[in-house]
Amino acid sequence: MLVKDVIYILCFFIFTVSILNLIYSIKNKNRNSSKYIILLSIIFILYSIIDVLILPNVLNLDVGFELLLFYGILIIAGVLFIISIIVASVKTKKLSTIEKTLKHNIIFTFFVLLPILMFCFSYFREVNYINNSKLILVCSKGDGFSEEDYAYAIGDNYSKKITIGADFRGYAMKKHLPSSFYELNYTWATDKIEFNNDNITIYRNNKVIYKIDIANKISYCDVEEVFYKQ
Repeated sequence: MLVKDVIYILCFFIFTVSILNLIYSIKNKNRNSSKYIILLSIIFILYSIIDVLILPNVLNLDVGFELLLFYGILIIAGVLFIISIIVASVKTKKLSTIEKTLKHNIIFTFFVLLPILMFCFSYFREVNYINNSKLILVCSKGDGFSEEDYAYAIGDNYSKKITIGADFRGYAMKKHLPSSFYELNYTWATDKIEFNNDNITIYRNNKVIYKIDIANKISYCDVEEVFYKQ
């Protein structure tokens, strides 16, 4: 799963947790559980901020106006978490039953760790493709406000789509690549790229300057940036 997709999926997951958390905070009759509710709410508010405000910028993900929808979803989730904190705080003062159970620990740990594991799996998957590839193609499709930027990491045994560093036609891709990569400064005025079933060839002024065999064919795309290993 692509990092960009996980960012969006986590928005819905956080929203779902906010609803479940609020329902449980209302039904809860255990003082110890109220503390878990408060702590979980605070952690997920932080997750919300990291998910839509920090990660897309740090990883230079191409996110469009659809992010406004996710902002709205997470604002609602944040309000629900705050209500849960208030309800749980009131109950903490009123409830006398203090019951510590393994079930509460497991549920709390599951909800806290799942977003981290989901993100780490997708992030390190893309990083692994990047680090072991020989060619990175930053591509775009569409135009204007509907343009989507993405990239391909191409190695000896794979050609994989990636989203890290693809924002704004890959202007910041280089900072996500190992130092062994070189930038081609690809330009339509002098350069041309040819996609074949088993190789990719790049021409400059009609002369071959780079060629790589590929394990599986990739779809033709409008190339914006090219990074390669010699």
